[in-house]
Amino acid sequence: MDPKSSDVDTVEPEVMDADLSLKRKAETIEPADSDEGCEEEERNSESDDQVWGFDSFEGSDYESPDEPPEDDEELEFRRYTRYYHESKGFKVDKLPKHVCYGIRPLDLDAPFFKPNMTGRDYMEIMANVAIDKYNQVENKTLKLDHIVRVTVQLSYGYKAYITFMAKESPHGELVEYQAKAERKAWQRNIHPIFCRPARSGA
Repeated sequence: MDPKSSDVDTVEPEVMDADLSLKRKAETIEPADSDEGCEEEERNSESDDQVWGFDSFEGSDYESPDEPPEDDEELEFRRYTRYYHESKGFKVDKLPKHVCYGIRPLDLDAPFFKPNMTGRDYMEIMANVAIDKYNQVENKTLKLDHIVRVTVQLSYGYKAYITFMAKESPHGELVEYQAKAERKAWQRNIHPIFCRPARSGA
């Protein structure tokens, strides 16, 4: 079986009792029922920018314009843009006030989905989707320990840049990892994009 076309590319929803773990509760968000096979296939299919192993920041270095910024807002935007390019999206202090759809830090302890799911709960689900794919492709046994921080891009869904600590073996030391996963508004499933050891300075 080709690991890049395996069943862990997407995660199907499942119904659980209210008192069970939230682990997979948010794998889908209010999916609409459909009897049309083509529509179902479209909602489950990955986009070109969701192919496993694809990092949209690779080879995309930011260079400030030669001319000086016109005002404080432009200066703030340049600093923000440079910072998230240097960290490949995984570190952002704050979103500039005049920017609507950029990458921003996520408050892990704030409610994310009502009634009782926090950002941490949902990001653990997204991280585990990426970890499952990574383990299958790389033949590893990586296991999530805890989330460190998350930045998200909220536009046509949720694109998450997740920094987390994990164990590469049951008795191993904690190692910092990064994962990127996304669910677009029209998709039924979370799509893992990559999972890797954290890069130096990221």
